[in-house]
Amino acid sequence: MTNMVVIGATGDVGRGIVAELLRRGHNVAAVARNASRLAALRTELGAGPRLLAVPGSLADDGSAAALRVALMAALGTLDSVVVAVNAPRQPAPLAAHNSDQFAALIGGDLITHYTAARAFIPALADGGVYLGIGGGSCDFVLHEGVPQSVAQAALRMLYRGLAHEFRDQPVRIRELIIASVVNGVSTRSYADPSWVSDNEIGHQVAAIIDQPLQFPGPILRMARRDSSGQPVFSSEPPTKVQGFRQVAAL
Repeated sequence: MTNMVVIGATGDVGRGIVAELLRRGHNVAAVARNASRLAALRTELGAGPRLLAVPGSLADDGSAAALRVALMAALGTLDSVVVAVNAPRQPAPLAAHNSDQFAALIGGDLITHYTAARAFIPALADGGVYLGIGGGSCDFVLHEGVPQSVAQAALRMLYRGLAHEFRDQPVRIRELIIASVVNGVSTRSYADPSWVSDNEIGHQVAAIIDQPLQFPGPILRMARRDSSGQPVFSSEPPTKVQGFRQVAAL
């Protein structure tokens, strides 16, 4: 039995991940900012002492460090951490955002993942998995959501960079891009049959955590179902890394 942390546990994606990890027998610390929503999740899943509800935030380095201390005090060791957080959506043309608003939207999707990585990757047990959830808008311009597309594209590069810089450490770093609207609690009543479900995402995340060497990544992708009726899973080629001298010579 291992100790799992899911940050962003009360969102559609996070709930599916928590449920599947519990089903596989792991201890799970579910983290979110809203304590009442965490309590409701705990009641809904009914996993007893194996599900720990921990209110916390990734608003800044200090908040993330305090969350890490609280989790390590409660669990002892952190075997794997999943970060499934994003900024609230504020659809608007790009020119409608001033610089501060644009930075805040980028930060909600990108800087929170960086803050979490700084706090939790060094705290992982040997062989642990650090996995971030990204969005498919990294590959296209989202109508009235350009800041989200920019942040998701940068997030993919962040995880590539983290995997490169921690390549000699005994941790596994992955990003799973969800290239689909999610059929979850908040969308179930009108979900399209092609959408990937929260349960399917949970199953895929658990598989990556349980056997990370089968999913070398570091960037993995889960897209809408194809003609077979199954979500399409793929892995991007290994990250290309160049030194400054190589770049200068191009």
